Formats: sequence, C-alpha cells, structure tokens
Amino acid sequence: MYEQAIGRVVLDYVDKFKPYELSPIVESEALKVICKIRDVLNSDDLGDPECFYRIDEIISAFDKVGLYTHRHDW
Repeated sequence: MYEQAIGRVVLDYVDKFKPYELSPIVESEALKVICKIRDVLNSDDLGDPECFYRIDEIISAFDKVGLYTHRHDW
C-alpha cells in the first residue's frame, strides 16, 4: 500500500512534464553514470587483482543516483 501511494505521487509529478522535457533529463543522468563506470573500469589507480575497489566505486556511482543494490550491503 505504501508503495502504491509513492507510485501515485511519482506519476503525478512525472505527468507534469512533456515527454520531450523528461527524456533529456533521464538520458543525461544515465549517461553520467555510464561515463563514471567507464572511468572506473579504465582507471589504473584501482588496480586490485580481485577488482574489489572497482566494484565498490561502481556501486557508489549507482548509490549516488539512487540505484541501490542489496548484493553489496556491507
């Protein structure tokens, strides 16, 4: 029930935008996250063999934009 209430509020907010207004905002944020992931993968500063630090940086990039994962909740 709580999720439905939040969903309605979000839909009401999104409905105030025209499709051509909302799409560039979403695409821009998605592109920023993809660029951050690319930078992490290309970084020589995070050269741990198990990629622990790379994975942690990618998870942090997701967290910063509200994309949370329960696979890495330490």
